[in-house]
Amino acid sequence: MAVDAQMLSTLELLHYCQRFRDTLFAFCFERWEDCDEVLLDLRVLNAARIRQVLFCTADSRLERKLELWNRSGERFLTVPARGGDLTTAAFIGRLQTELSAGNVPLVALGEPGIEREILHCAVALGARKVFFPGSLAGLELGGRFRSYPTVAELEQALAERVPLNLSEQRLRFLLEQQELHRVDLVLVQARRGAIFEEVFTHSGSGTLFTREYPNVLRAAVETDVRDIFALMQPYVDEGTLKPITEEELLEMVRSFMVYSVNEQIVAAAAVLEHEDCYELGKLCTLPRYQARGRARELVRAILDKARRDGKRAVFALTVQDYVAEFFERLGFVRVPRESLPSSWQAGYDFSRPSRAYLHSLA
Repeated sequence: MAVDAQMLSTLELLHYCQRFRDTLFAFCFERWEDCDEVLLDLRVLNAARIRQVLFCTADSRLERKLELWNRSGERFLTVPARGGDLTTAAFIGRLQTELSAGNVPLVALGEPGIEREILHCAVALGARKVFFPGSLAGLELGGRFRSYPTVAELEQALAERVPLNLSEQRLRFLLEQQELHRVDLVLVQARRGAIFEEVFTHSGSGTLFTREYPNVLRAAVETDVRDIFALMQPYVDEGTLKPITEEELLEMVRSFMVYSVNEQIVAAAAVLEHEDCYELGKLCTLPRYQARGRARELVRAILDKARRDGKRAVFALTVQDYVAEFFERLGFVRVPRESLPSSWQAGYDFSRPSRAYLHSLA
């Protein structure tokens, strides 16, 4: 079983490698020690064919370490620069040439505090995301960690002077630059593994500052299996969802509805027919997008589908109190499991400590 888990983890890793292959990520380090701390993460990205450009205050100790790694086949290239260089066509052209040649440029800066110029350069190079690895694990608003705050929430927090774990000036800078350049910014801790978690796992790490992407609610297709399976896994691990194999998921994937943001599936649920009812099953949400209303919209869309299809009711089961409360807020009421359709009862394990909730459409 341990080997199976390893293979599934590898499959998830390769899935993300393919998704971001040849994408450019930029990294802005305040201290050379931060770059040194996540060097293994950066090497993993490089092995996955994810292009990188690094910006860091010049330091001979970091440069010596990168030269050492180059002996083993890495392709880090130190490029000295001052702030004014970063916005010139000649310098940007040089970096583009090095990136095209498969190198990982480390722009060794002779002065700190030039993040505006760094962002200009990263965007000109075509970076999809700009990471800011540092001492903070991410943004906290009023003592609560936020991995995916909306622009409106951030502006409200600033207006109401909500306590922050970074300066108000810093937060305004990130908001301003995201709006100006329309590029995703990631505030992440400079610790080994943090960037790996952000790029290669569904759970993510740090705080993502991004624009509002179109939200798409649609039926699932076979090519969504890998994403849905990864989305479900934390729920299976905690016992909220019954385990399912990828083959079983593939056979039933057409019964799923998914919610995607920027082409990434962030919520999913199965819609299973039982006589004159639909069962809403396998409801799961990407951690970063929980409490953002996606699951609520997904459930409402399933209720609308049931009405259009002439169904009497939609029912769901859960073992978690917070999920039960979620269903109750949407108009579901608790019912005996024995009152559910006989075709469902025939295939259900009544030894599970689940509770049934039903939304009548009559």
